[in-house]
Amino acid sequence: MVPAGGCGPHDSHRFGGGLLSVLLVLHNGLFRTGLLITALIGVWGLVTYFRKQPSSGSFRATLVLTEALFVLQGAVGVLMFLNGRRPHDNLHWLYGVLLVIVLPIAMSYVSGRDPRREPLVYGIAGLFMAGLSIRALTTGA
Repeated sequence: MVPAGGCGPHDSHRFGGGLLSVLLVLHNGLFRTGLLITALIGVWGLVTYFRKQPSSGSFRATLVLTEALFVLQGAVGVLMFLNGRRPHDNLHWLYGVLLVIVLPIAMSYVSGRDPRREPLVYGIAGLFMAGLSIRALTTGA
């Protein structure tokens, strides 16, 4: 006998629906946060570049947190997929993968090069990611 709030073999569909709702809210919240933070990175990076200043530790920390955010959002998306939720357009998967790999690509590009260009590259990457986020929204569920 399964307790009243338990998850027996026949209760998985009920739990999955609740879990899916939580995952959807989390995925959407991470989208909003990601859009704001990538736009912030874009503006911050470009302002830093045009002021001829180096990247600060705060800027770099924001880049790391942004990467973690998109990896987490991707993991939530995979969990949604495993629970039966599908994007209405398969391009959503492409945009998600691109959002995860853009910052590492930018990092590999600036590594060992003129540190003065670092905020420019990350600023452009941030604006590109903001655009990708909007496109991902239009192809999601």
